[in-house]
Amino acid sequence: MPYAENDGVRIHYETDGTAGAPPVIMHHGFLADLESWRARGYVDRLRDQYRILLMDARGHGLSDKPREPEAYETRTRVLDVVAVLQAEGVQRAHYVGYSMGGMMGYSTLIYAPQRFASISVGGAHPMQDPGRIANRTADFDAYYQGALKRNAAVKAAFEAGKHDLAALKACRDEGARWGGAEQAVRMAQVPILIYAGTNDAPFEGAKRAQELNPRIRFLPLEGKDHAGAAEAVEQVAPAILETLALAEQESPAR
Repeated sequence: MPYAENDGVRIHYETDGTAGAPPVIMHHGFLADLESWRARGYVDRLRDQYRILLMDARGHGLSDKPREPEAYETRTRVLDVVAVLQAEGVQRAHYVGYSMGGMMGYSTLIYAPQRFASISVGGAHPMQDPGRIANRTADFDAYYQGALKRNAAVKAAFEAGKHDLAALKACRDEGARWGGAEQAVRMAQVPILIYAGTNDAPFEGAKRAQELNPRIRFLPLEGKDHAGAAEAVEQVAPAILETLALAEQESPAR
């Protein structure tokens, strides 16, 4: 069971796909784990053409679970991603992330832009959101119970015994303070895919984000909410593959 290490925290990851192919690192959303990418069918869609690195975010899955909010500072979490790349000898990878993983994807453009050949993000936008702290720190228990009911990936992680509520709350509290990455997205030189459900809270911000940079492709998912957009593999996987192929033509990952 492979682990990378950053800042004294072990980050669990797994490999899949085709050895020697361009590397893609995939970062799940809050309360889920790396198995969500397999369960939803994304790994099946990518494995024949790409080398896939699936990571459990700190506080999630089989990674270490610190209980202090400061352990979840954004730069540290981006360096978790970089630590996985380094553990596998990868200099530059494509990045795919959803929700919390999407926020980290935008943040790679601030803290480690040279390590990524493309960014594909769902269920998140890069703008600063003044309401984020109030919305995300209010009544964690109610939020958590709702997520268990709405999201199959969250329920699967819970049933597998992978949840430490104190660590998850610390992660959520610090993540609520995320300051956005608008300027970094504006300056990005790599292909960026942003997708979001039309019934999901980040939709309007994600739609506006396409105006920041001509390298951005925006994919609206009609009628999908946050969980539904994550499950929309039939629409999303082809768009991700197109983004990866475009980036490979320009500056290959390795």
